Amino acid sequence: MLWAGSYMLDFFRQKGLTSIVYGAIVIGMVLVFVLGFNPSAGKKLGSVNEACVARVKGSCIEPKAHRAAYRLIFARGTGGMKQSTASRVVLEGLIERELLVEDAARLGLTVSEDEITDSIFHGLVRLSVPSDNVMLSRNLGIDDGRIMMPFTDPKTKQFDLKTYERIVKQYTGRSPKEFREWQSRELLAAKVRDLVRVPVRVADSEAFDRYVEERTNASVNYVVVRRSWLEKYAIAESAKDIDAWAKDKVNLAQVKVPVRHILIAFGGTKDEDKAAAKKKAEDILDRVKKGEDFAKLAKEFSADPGSKDNGGQYPGEAVENFVAPFQKAVASVKPGELVADLVETQFGYHIIKRDDASKDDIAKTYKQNRSLELSKQVAQKIANDIKSGVSGDDAVKAAIAQYGVLKPPAPKAATANPADAGAAGADAGQAATPEAPPSADTDPERPQFLSSSAFNRRGTPIPGLSGEAAESVTQFAFRAKPSDVSDPIRGDDGFVVVKLKERTPATRADFDKERDLYKADMLAAKQAEALAFYVRRLREAAKGEVKVDEANMFGAKTDAGPQEEDEGP
Repeated sequence: MLWAGSYMLDFFRQKGLTSIVYGAIVIGMVLVFVLGFNPSAGKKLGSVNEACVARVKGSCIEPKAHRAAYRLIFARGTGGMKQSTASRVVLEGLIERELLVEDAARLGLTVSEDEITDSIFHGLVRLSVPSDNVMLSRNLGIDDGRIMMPFTDPKTKQFDLKTYERIVKQYTGRSPKEFREWQSRELLAAKVRDLVRVPVRVADSEAFDRYVEERTNASVNYVVVRRSWLEKYAIAESAKDIDAWAKDKVNLAQVKVPVRHILIAFGGTKDEDKAAAKKKAEDILDRVKKGEDFAKLAKEFSADPGSKDNGGQYPGEAVENFVAPFQKAVASVKPGELVADLVETQFGYHIIKRDDASKDDIAKTYKQNRSLELSKQVAQKIANDIKSGVSGDDAVKAAIAQYGVLKPPAPKAATANPADAGAAGADAGQAATPEAPPSADTDPERPQFLSSSAFNRRGTPIPGLSGEAAESVTQFAFRAKPSDVSDPIRGDDGFVVVKLKERTPATRADFDKERDLYKADMLAAKQAEALAFYVRRLREAAKGEVKVDEANMFGAKTDAGPQEEDEGP
């Protein structure tokens, strides 16, 4: 007690706080911190019967500790993240912390009572967010694993004991003693993180090379051959061709039609629960095969709230978001067919059927299928023409003349609304003059020879292009020689042809202007990478000694639908 009181008095004198008011604060803080002292704060072990969200090498992460961390980390909301996902993020951070605390013992690192007191006095609260997600920490406002808490009196702007106790209880649900123990472990983990990051360096030459790579700009000419344009102007809806195409089972399976299913959930974890669910599902499947109405059976028996009231139906486009066994079963049958056997997933047993395909469904899929092949063919022709010396504009005009031969049907004349008749005296019911439909060479979706803005390796080369297509264009732009022309690149809606227009390297003078800030950002990124690698090594070494109990986790997922993504709290 005398030691702690002497430390606190010295601390306040250093800050120039010698008034009677702050003397009272000193006494109060000494009582709290000394009474709250726990010699085993760095060796918190869970008993065999203790409820734990996770056990890490024998150390127990309690549900209340997990919830307290969640409250602080996501105090401003989850930003659209599912609650179950956010809860998992918090748990991963706590597991990482415990591994680092364990490693601190190996390294001989400790945290003194003075360090804990000093951190709390300055309103610094330490939190552990997974080290492999630096962007998440930044978005949450957690700077270097720390947030600021207002442990100060609103009037004096100085540390206030009652304010501290109230805020700790309000935000974390922990007592001052528990909060102090929590922060001791966080500080110890932070010391290990610092030990990993400090040796990392960035050489000037390394920074310059990276700067040139990242800041060199390129621009391209490009042509997008869209499937949607070809479907309007190049592909005729020939009944003979469509029928021949639809005779192929593989082709017919691609037709997007609604999918129906009946889910019979397991109802428990015991073998007999699973067996009972399977027997119930088999009986329903037998009734479907005998001709009973699928939709009525789904409404009566299905455990999937997302489709039950709609006769078990989901749009065909939704299937790509479902779990793999469900997707595989749907792909195995043609429209109008029933999957012959039960399909088992983690949610239970599914009875699955595809709705019948209409002629319009089949024709639409035929044109989409045909347009993919044709868009590559047209793009290749444009690329070959440009490579042979034809200008980009002329190559595009030739392609439009050759392939844009169909005329889309004219829009039906709209009936004018009498209330909208203008001063021209349009009579009620007079037919409005339809707008002239676009033609193959005026349609906004037609192939055009365009120029991009300048972009770097991290930029967007072509508006509307994403994913692998954008990456392929970028790679070509920074690898090709001036005037080189690419082969067709698969895009989001067809194929793209690219011609390098210009590439402008970054200079030493450019680098010198940004050197300090650029090197600081690069150093932070390298330090984060080193720490993430270090933690991965710890996780790998402790793989068999980290046990998570989902039942004790705040916001644990309990849904029973066929979709893969989180369904929310």
